[in-house]
Amino acid sequence: MERKAAALVTYLAIEGPTQRSRLASLLWPDAPNKAARGNLRQLLRRLRLTLGEDSLAGEDPIWLCEGFLVDALLFRQISEAREYSKLHLFRGELLAGFSYDDCEELDEWLRLQRTRFHEQQCRAAEAEALRLEQASQLEAALETVRRLLQLQPTSEHAWQMAIRLHLRLGNRPSALLAYRDCQEQLNREFGIEPSPETRALVQELERPLEQERPRTRAPEEMTLAMLSPPQLVGREDEWALLEEAWAAGRPIYVLGEAGIGKTRLVSEFCSAQGSWLLVAARPADPSTPYATSARVSRAVLGLEPKRTLEPWVRQEIARLVPELDPSAPPLPSSPEEKARLAEALARLIRTRCGEMLALVLDDAHRADAASLELHLRVQDLLLEPEPGGDALRMLTCFRTGELAPAFEERLREHREAGLAAWLSLEPLMQTAAGELLAQMGVPRLEAIVPQLVRYTGCNPLFLIETVRSLVSAGFDGSFPAAPPLSDRVTWLVEQRLKRLSRDALRLARTVALAGADFSLELAACVLGLNVDQLAAPWKELEEAKVLRGSTFTQGVLRRLVIETLPQPVREAVLRRISACLQQRR
Repeated sequence: MERKAAALVTYLAIEGPTQRSRLASLLWPDAPNKAARGNLRQLLRRLRLTLGEDSLAGEDPIWLCEGFLVDALLFRQISEAREYSKLHLFRGELLAGFSYDDCEELDEWLRLQRTRFHEQQCRAAEAEALRLEQASQLEAALETVRRLLQLQPTSEHAWQMAIRLHLRLGNRPSALLAYRDCQEQLNREFGIEPSPETRALVQELERPLEQERPRTRAPEEMTLAMLSPPQLVGREDEWALLEEAWAAGRPIYVLGEAGIGKTRLVSEFCSAQGSWLLVAARPADPSTPYATSARVSRAVLGLEPKRTLEPWVRQEIARLVPELDPSAPPLPSSPEEKARLAEALARLIRTRCGEMLALVLDDAHRADAASLELHLRVQDLLLEPEPGGDALRMLTCFRTGELAPAFEERLREHREAGLAAWLSLEPLMQTAAGELLAQMGVPRLEAIVPQLVRYTGCNPLFLIETVRSLVSAGFDGSFPAAPPLSDRVTWLVEQRLKRLSRDALRLARTVALAGADFSLELAACVLGLNVDQLAAPWKELEEAKVLRGSTFTQGVLRRLVIETLPQPVREAVLRRISACLQQRR
């Protein structure tokens, strides 16, 4: 199709019925009104001749007839229906090959739509890859990840998926090559190195084969309930607190350890209230000022593009989203510029979120410092509802102990001043853990619930991942002495241990290796310290919820505290423990 005909059909497909005056001004912005409307009449006549009289309907406004297929609209319908297996039918960008530099407003609309469709393609490809991986269709999952990397070659998360899939397929050289490609892309585009998460995968790759933990593929009969139990359990009190904060119109901070179920709880709660938007910070964000805010802005811009922005708002948001305006000003530096940017972002959210009730910032512990500061400013500005409207609720989720101390202190000040609600998620109660496990539908699982509770500390993710690992290895109804370890749980626990101070980690290893013989006097002897010098590391371990008394909060924590210690060092510590025990006797 000719470029303006293609633009007209695409615009009608996406925006729906449109007035003639609007179409004429979009397609011929520099022409006099009469000439533009004449050009539009000629274009519509040619389209009806080419596409058929039943393609376009109405005189003013004009719309596409029902049943007239446009691939962009079909793609959106498939995405909304989550029929991701059909996405291989759609390649390239929206109106690929066409340029509309001579139609400024149309060009802006197309840029935003291309960004929106590109993000939809990426999200859909990622969801399909995860679905295929969970179904153990690893080759198909890897092919989908390759398509995702063509769309988003700098997505570190996509590279992590590629590395993981190569590993599960037993192809270590390809996994290492994928890491090198990821490293090259990030260095060339952003001048940064891969995140600790990605480097952790490489450390696993570079171990000798004989030192690798055995890996087994999940069986083909792994059910959806095993992958994600359908019902939220054990969060009735937390749900009530969310309802109370929601009714009061206050911002809500939701915190807890990794895997505790923050995102699941917030997602189900917001869905029960109405429409909402979730944007997550990413591991690479801290290296780029305002990276998280830019992602939030792009997500909001894509919501209702036909709602125009005030010029000053557009110019300020262009600081974060340069494609909005090639002559965009630089990132803010002065307090006045930062305050104006916060006002613009709040205005953008009010304008484009429409009837939306909540905006969720997930994984806020990964956000860059500038975005966190801007987030708080915007949150304060959005506390007051628009005249005749309702306040947009802001929910912020982050992991315990991973948020910058200064920012966490700011959040606590908000809470103490009554400006925000604070919801700290704890592990499930044993009865709720049993309900969660019952949903997974694994025969004979109820017999080992007590062992699973002790091993996982009732962390929902750890419970699910441990059961999946047991089923993958061939569950026979018993709980093994050393259950197969999930890569995801292993990585999360190892990251948790890395955040401990040297003294706290040494004390944790002593507790783990001493077992029933442990005492503070024994630890002081093994570590060469006075008993009173153990107070600080002991407090750190309790605050990090590694220990409760002299017992590990999770069996998997104790296991990995021991297993991450090199064998020669482990044996030396055991000899030291033995010598101290004999000395005390």
